[in-house]
Amino acid sequence: MHLLQEDIKKIVESTGLVNEHDYQAAEEEAVRSNRLVLDILIGKGFIDEKYLAGSIAKFLNVPQISFSANDISQDILKLIPEAFAKNRGVILFEFNPEEKRGKLAMLDPEDFYTVNYLRTLLDAWLDIYLMSQSDLKFGLRQYKKKINEEFGKVIEENLKESIGIAGALDMSKMIEAVPIVNIVNTIIEHAATLGASDIYFEPFENKLTVRYRIDGILQEILNLPPVIAPILVARIKVLANLQIDIHNAPQDGRFRFPIEDQFVDVRVSVIPTFHGEKGEMRLLKGSLRPLTLYELGFSQNDLPKIEIAIKKPRGMILVTGPTGHGKTTTLYAILGILNTPKVNITSVEDPIEYDIPGVNQTQVNVKSGLTFASGLRSLVRQNPDIIMVGEIRDSETADIAINAALTGHRLLSTLHTNDAPTSIPRLIDLGVPPFLISSTLNVVIAQRLVRRICNACVRSMKPSKELLNVLQSHLKSMGVKAKMPETIYQGEGCSVCGFSGYRGQIGLFEILYVSDAIRELIIAKTSTNIIKDKARAEGMRLIFEDGLSKIESGQTTLEEVLRVAVE
Repeated sequence: MHLLQEDIKKIVESTGLVNEHDYQAAEEEAVRSNRLVLDILIGKGFIDEKYLAGSIAKFLNVPQISFSANDISQDILKLIPEAFAKNRGVILFEFNPEEKRGKLAMLDPEDFYTVNYLRTLLDAWLDIYLMSQSDLKFGLRQYKKKINEEFGKVIEENLKESIGIAGALDMSKMIEAVPIVNIVNTIIEHAATLGASDIYFEPFENKLTVRYRIDGILQEILNLPPVIAPILVARIKVLANLQIDIHNAPQDGRFRFPIEDQFVDVRVSVIPTFHGEKGEMRLLKGSLRPLTLYELGFSQNDLPKIEIAIKKPRGMILVTGPTGHGKTTTLYAILGILNTPKVNITSVEDPIEYDIPGVNQTQVNVKSGLTFASGLRSLVRQNPDIIMVGEIRDSETADIAINAALTGHRLLSTLHTNDAPTSIPRLIDLGVPPFLISSTLNVVIAQRLVRRICNACVRSMKPSKELLNVLQSHLKSMGVKAKMPETIYQGEGCSVCGFSGYRGQIGLFEILYVSDAIRELIIAKTSTNIIKDKARAEGMRLIFEDGLSKIESGQTTLEEVLRVAVE
């Protein structure tokens, strides 16, 4: 919204809910966290979002609209594409084609370019209303409402026909039958609509269970009769170009699935189990741009230091953490900083999660002999400036990676360790001498993903004594001294987040900068604890400490931090 800071302050003062001291504190926090002052005040509970929207509407002399109690007609919504509505922050909620008049809700009523464009597009006069962020999110969810409401109906209707054809036709015909195609397509589209990262088809004796992983948490969606389990898995195999007649060996593949105006890349894994083949689909939004380090959750204090480390002319950058906690996404964000026309960047990945313009990306293919090690060996011969290897998982890959970093290349990769300092003994276990680690390693980033509190229903509260005792106990066990938070935050649950209180994910990070002092400790083969203590003395924050910071700033909850950051 095109409001000056002085106007924002006037609007807030007009509510009488925020004093000068609290407003100044919110301004300072906004600068530190690179957030908006209004978002800080709303998150801390000083002012209600919709009440504030009313004050802004009064200041701008436009009417306010709230959607929380009313649905919006699908026929009206579809007049403006969802992607445009999301990008421009607009919702068309009333329209009369006969009178050529409608009502348009906007985050920024002063965006006259968008107003004029839509008036021309619809050939109608539009009355403008101001809405809040939560109203926009509610409106955008209405675009998804149809598929959510019809999901069960579509599955049920096609299920009856699917059971009827099961066993009546040969497999090659069953997998192309309309009901089977509809069920698989509907599940994929429904999962993508809910923001799921994974879909699981799990066969059991009396059922086929379908589960989604949403924001890192598994949710059971539906159970289907076991008779159609092999047909659905076979259909998935066809989409991923796998062998439908092989049932006793794992298979991997991928395909691209169209949803509205974009494509979702789907990585498929099929593996035999006791009750049949289990299928898993990883939904990769490959058509979208990679996130920035700030969007991933790196603090403003860490960003300049990270950029210095990753822009060194040679050396190794490692990201560590468990599977599914965003290591590759962080590597892509780093590549986004390094990717310029002046450098040659090449990668070996399994899988390629994003198609990045300007980066030569190679997919691992074990069947043809293209592994991380063999691919890396070939890439080095082409003398790229920057190399990304999806994972260092064996001594051969580690040896080639270290030598590449030693001979003038910047190398990015991942390891599986619990924290940043233990990446050093892990490399030693893979056969890398300490003096080579000391010579090549620039920075290690350990990370975990936690669910982010829903911005639409976040509320502040005082932590209970029981909660503070739990927090104090964990801090004591880790040897961490920290001030107890006076205020914590929680999502109450609303239509925007599906009443979970969470929407999206954010990273918790532990960043080990390899200083000269750390290099000396590595060469001296000192213990991991000594290296950790030195790194902390130089400013390294533990994952739990970063989590505590994000609890205090209202980005996540203590329960989420305890879930992922406590061993």
